[in-house]
Amino acid sequence: MALIPIDAHLAGPSPPSFPPPETFDFIPNTHDLLLRLLPPNSPPGQSSQVNLAPLEPKDVDNEASRIRIKIQKARAILNDLPDITRSIDQQEEEVKALEEKIRKQREVLGRIRDLKAVKDAAAGR
Repeated sequence: MALIPIDAHLAGPSPPSFPPPETFDFIPNTHDLLLRLLPPNSPPGQSSQVNLAPLEPKDVDNEASRIRIKIQKARAILNDLPDITRSIDQQEEEVKALEEKIRKQREVLGRIRDLKAVKDAAAGR
């Protein structure tokens, strides 16, 4: 019988890998798109980035589609996360069940510590 390290049991399943925050950051892209729609002679305080090429209204849909695609990809990533469809009630039930399991395991460990044979072995008898 092979011994399994105790840490392997305590660690539990590894958390899912989560995409970088930039995956869900749409505001800068939307801001840049809107800045490109401002007329070139707008007051200086309205345009914080002068390096953006002006955008014609007819090209807005094409440029906005990039943002829509980014949002669609982010939604797909979120939908692929494990347990994303579980309700809060289901998650709370699982937490309660796990807490009860921990309580029972601690109780059993306490009983094992109280056994005479364990006390004798710890004392070196």
